[in-house]
Amino acid sequence: MDQRSEKKNSGFTLIEVLIVVAILGILMSIAVPAYNEYVRRAHRAAAQQFLLDVAQRQEQYLLDNRQYATALRTAGAPLGAGELDMTFPADISPYYNNPDFTGVNNAATPPAFLLFMSPKAGKMSGDGNLVINNATQKWRDTNGDNAYTAGTDQPW
Repeated sequence: MDQRSEKKNSGFTLIEVLIVVAILGILMSIAVPAYNEYVRRAHRAAAQQFLLDVAQRQEQYLLDNRQYATALRTAGAPLGAGELDMTFPADISPYYNNPDFTGVNNAATPPAFLLFMSPKAGKMSGDGNLVINNATQKWRDTNGDNAYTAGTDQPW
């Protein structure tokens, strides 16, 4: 008997390897964007929950002081006048900027607030500002004016 006829083929052919690589590429092109969107929604939900907490603390502050707070307490600093006794969480700070309190209007009758958090460039860009006001209206502002625009802004 010839030695060559007893030799068994082992390993994969180039075509088989290319087919497996192509299948993995197709699966990754579907899975990676879906995963990225899932992570984006999770960070957005954490930021929305924080804004809801700030709004609730604003209402408590109004009851105690007859006006809304104009800032969050700085981490590690003592509580100052007009500040809410809460700090910006470290798990949200890589993705969103500190809440903006420029929409607090204590001179209005009754006092009013409009708080928003803008996404940081790169990580959540294109997501729009998260906005909440004293009338408990909540929306994701996509055009940058921090006013609710039906049809373009999305409630949350």
